[in-house]
Amino acid sequence: MTDAAFLSDRGNVFDEYFKEQGYVCNQIGPHAFGSPFCQPCKLLIIPSGFADPKYYKVLPALDRNVEKIREFIENGGVLLVFGAMLTDYTYDWLPMNLSYHMHFKNKNVRLVKPDSPAALLKEPGMLDCDGYFTESDGDIVMELEDGKPVVVEKSIGKGYVIASALHEYPDRRFLDWACGKDRVTRTI
Repeated sequence: MTDAAFLSDRGNVFDEYFKEQGYVCNQIGPHAFGSPFCQPCKLLIIPSGFADPKYYKVLPALDRNVEKIREFIENGGVLLVFGAMLTDYTYDWLPMNLSYHMHFKNKNVRLVKPDSPAALLKEPGMLDCDGYFTESDGDIVMELEDGKPVVVEKSIGKGYVIASALHEYPDRRFLDWACGKDRVTRTI
């Protein structure tokens, strides 16, 4: 059974990490994304740099599956999306309002919404960030010292969108929540 799915045309950078944590993370290629060949999962991961074709060629798959992504989340799926890695980017394919600005820096990140499931993503402190969010209709969970949001979450239906500009793997506590036994696998 697949706990998480990683949308990628360049291999699965999460595979070993998930195995070490006791979970299964399978790669979904952009051509299979949203098709009957796309295995159900609990957590869908969209990688850092997904919008820049020099890193990944997955943006067309996201754009053509807007409705399926929304249904996955509304039905209880968790979508973890990272920074677009473009100077400025609007996540038009998400069922929420979200815009991003790229700015690499190791910064002090503070937690502002400890009761959010997204607070489990990473312990606050000095973390690598690839940018910050400039606009969102979700809840700010973590921010930089100057108040710029780096982790945002929005509950939609029975599921969640977790947007992260942190350039870090999610902590085990987050995986236990997002991929736990109580969560049901959903199709995309």
